[in-house]
Amino acid sequence: MTLTDYHTLLAVMTVTLLLLTVPPVITLMRLDSEAAKERAAAKARIAARQAAKASLPAIPDDEPAPEEET
Repeated sequence: MTLTDYHTLLAVMTVTLLLLTVPPVITLMRLDSEAAKERAAAKARIAARQAAKASLPAIPDDEPAPEEET
C-alpha cells in the first residue's frame, strides 16, 4: 500500500465516521435543548402555582363561633 493509498483510505474512513456520528449527535443536542426548555417551563409553572397559593386571601374570622353567642 502506497502512502497515497493510505491517506485516501484514511480520508474515506474519516468521512464515513463523521457521516455516521454527526447526525445522531446533532439530534441528541436538539433533544437535550428541547428537554431543557420543557424543564424550565415546568419549573415556571410550579413556581406560578406556588405563588398563586401563597397569594390566596385568608378566610376572615370576624364571625363569632356559635357557642360564643350565648
